[in-house]
Amino acid sequence: MKNIITASGYRKLKWLNILFFAEKPLSKKELTVAVECSLNTLNADIKLFNSTCPVELAHIYEEDRRLFLTAAPDINFDFLQAYMITNSDLFVLSVSIFNDDKLTIPEWAEKNFISPASFYLKLKEIDTFLARSRLILNNKPLQIEGNEINVRFYFSHLFIKSHPYSGWISDEISFEQINRFIQKFEAKMGVYFSLSSRMEYAIAICVCLTRIKQGYLADLTPEEQRTIDDIYMYYDSKTLDFSDLDQFLGEPVSLMERYIILNISFLCSFTDISLERIKFRIDYHKKFRNQRFILAEDIVTLLDGRLKETDTIKLAILDYLTRFTFVKKTNLILDVDHFSKKFIPDIITIEAILEKLQKYERHPDYTFIRDNKKVISAHLHDLFNVSLMNELFTQRLHVKVISKSGFLWEEYLKGQIRQHYSEEYLIFCEELDPKEHAPQYDLIISDAPVELSSQTKVLVWHVPPTKRDFNQLEQIIGARNV
Repeated sequence: MKNIITASGYRKLKWLNILFFAEKPLSKKELTVAVECSLNTLNADIKLFNSTCPVELAHIYEEDRRLFLTAAPDINFDFLQAYMITNSDLFVLSVSIFNDDKLTIPEWAEKNFISPASFYLKLKEIDTFLARSRLILNNKPLQIEGNEINVRFYFSHLFIKSHPYSGWISDEISFEQINRFIQKFEAKMGVYFSLSSRMEYAIAICVCLTRIKQGYLADLTPEEQRTIDDIYMYYDSKTLDFSDLDQFLGEPVSLMERYIILNISFLCSFTDISLERIKFRIDYHKKFRNQRFILAEDIVTLLDGRLKETDTIKLAILDYLTRFTFVKKTNLILDVDHFSKKFIPDIITIEAILEKLQKYERHPDYTFIRDNKKVISAHLHDLFNVSLMNELFTQRLHVKVISKSGFLWEEYLKGQIRQHYSEEYLIFCEELDPKEHAPQYDLIISDAPVELSSQTKVLVWHVPPTKRDFNQLEQIIGARNV
């Protein structure tokens, strides 16, 4: 987040975050020390926030010389963060540039009711920020220039981080139209986007389409263009239907732009719907991106055998490293939330991850590591430690109970099983054929034979269960060493 807004905006978000999660009112001195600003600056920030932010959204109060923040119960800090970004000068200016308004400085200042002198001061800070992202602010007219891929990722991240407060970003193409393409993408690639990540991918696609329609086309290096053939051949992407996106452009999306739209999916999170699909995608990296595969294999060794199934986390690492195919600079990879209050144990330390990355950073095939060590290590730290905590959960036997007599009989069987095994040993699963994820159960218990396309083991029980039935279950649980 520090790299998506200006220094003054980041300072405000920092003290807002402290107040948002504070368990008691804080003194102004505590805040000024924490955010490294003067008392006058803090007072000015708070006054501006209270005068512009709707009281029903959030408000800062002072009582007995101590500050506390109240916020609506239906918003979290991410929403408040989106509000702050949406109301920043950088966001307003970026929307104008994204819409290709082509305004001069005097025209923009007049339209936004600010004096040219004050606007010049703001532009200086914005220009400094953009320079860190290897972008240039051109003043005649106002335009963000640089590598087109970097420009698109800049807009995508800005609009994603400002959502949902800012709303949808285009009046010309709807979320529903882009979502129809995403649904086809899911079916073709064997993945699923959650409701929130689906919106993120839709925003990124909308940015690409808008820039294409405005005439700002991507310019890839020969090496980057060669990756198009690899992906299209392996995933048979030529059969993916782009007609919903073609309709907006009034012409077919070019091969190069199709690849970019596919590749930006890795900036979002999605779930593979089967273990077979996970292995299929891992094999792609092994065959066509072997250097990336070698790095992921080495990183996984940090787990030291503490996970029974490592393909899922290995693919998560490969997908994350794919983000650096085009985007080479940390400032444009903004998925590490500097503000989230995390409760993750330090099972695998960032230091251990950094030590592993340092082995590769000077190798010519891994040049992206040197600039991005901190953001990569932070991401892997969270990924590893969450996975290790999940392992305690996944080690338990996950059971789906099915009865030919219906729900009441299923609940009866669950009650009988629960008399013998607590949740420390066995967890019941509700969905037989989930549409969002791969099946979460290890075993099916049914009072009649069932046919499944998967290889899941099925125990056919009696109602009420017999000693023989429970002996079968005991053998399965005992073999798991829970």
